[in-house]
Amino acid sequence: MKLILKQTALLIGAMVALYGAALALSLLLVPRAQLGQRLDAGQATQSLYMTEPKYVFLARGQLNTPSDKLLLVGASNMQAGFRQAQMQAQLPQAEVHNLSVGGSNITQVGQIVDLVREVQSPEVRRHNTFVIGLWYGLFADDKARWYTEDRHAGDTDIDIERYRYGFYRRTAHGPAPVLPPERLDWGVVLIHPYLVLDRTARDLTRSLRSYLAAKPKVITDEQRNATVISEAERQKYLAFWRTYMGSAQTLNDAPFLVLEGTVEQILADGGRVVLVDMPIPAWHAQGAVLQADYRRRVDPLLARLKARPGVKVVPAFGTEDDDFSDEVHPKPRVTNLWAQRLATAVAADVLPPGTQAASAN
Repeated sequence: MKLILKQTALLIGAMVALYGAALALSLLLVPRAQLGQRLDAGQATQSLYMTEPKYVFLARGQLNTPSDKLLLVGASNMQAGFRQAQMQAQLPQAEVHNLSVGGSNITQVGQIVDLVREVQSPEVRRHNTFVIGLWYGLFADDKARWYTEDRHAGDTDIDIERYRYGFYRRTAHGPAPVLPPERLDWGVVLIHPYLVLDRTARDLTRSLRSYLAAKPKVITDEQRNATVISEAERQKYLAFWRTYMGSAQTLNDAPFLVLEGTVEQILADGGRVVLVDMPIPAWHAQGAVLQADYRRRVDPLLARLKARPGVKVVPAFGTEDDDFSDEVHPKPRVTNLWAQRLATAVAADVLPPGTQAASAN
């Protein structure tokens, strides 16, 4: 028996030593992700984390600082419409982080808010201003959005990242942390060899995957600015959103309750909330089956929420259809104007006087 225990201990020791060597080598060859002082999920593909959900999940540890923060959350139109660098330039007195993840619904947005709160102390949470971009697509029902064949039923993209490296375990009541959130940075260091391996494999197979998947080429800002959307493309976009929303004729109550609960939690922490009524092209609003029902539900909700201390509602900006490169995303030529408008609203009524931030990066 002693011999078995000794051999087991030697084996475990050898495995630990081997992994330690792999960890040291990976850190030497590919230093830890240099994310700067501001997080921007739009830069995820250029980072060691590669995807927006993984970036948000693993990089959030640096948000536990006493500086006043503007935290942008929503779907891809929030990421494209309010670019981190442009917003930061407008609000140098605060830290601006864009944690918006493409394809999010309000459930996933609420999860991202919770992920941020998890790694922060109660005092730090008081310095949060969450800016949530709202439009009807954000209120897709969970059954339509997350009950698909490519995932465990109901798992969001954020949930997948929770389980990927064992930081959380699945329970009957939802994800439960294995690694305490305050030790997140330690966990990120420990999985560094896996992150490097994943990134290396992706880089080495990029051409093959692009060929097999027939992925579209990356579109430049200049090309987006020159985009003209044909009637056929408009109908294609409208059909996509009908399917994306589960072919529903009306929205459910549940997503609006999630939004209200998320706002309540932020306020309970002593933080602030900005709700941005995101614009979409007029042809999209007129052709979308759910737009009228969305307005019927969201308008009274926003009126009720903006009466709460700490909540600011920013109405939809006046836009032209030509300001959009597709059905929801603004052309790059207008995003600086969007940043100016949002910054004006935020600086005037939301950020506390004397707001300070660490030196911009």
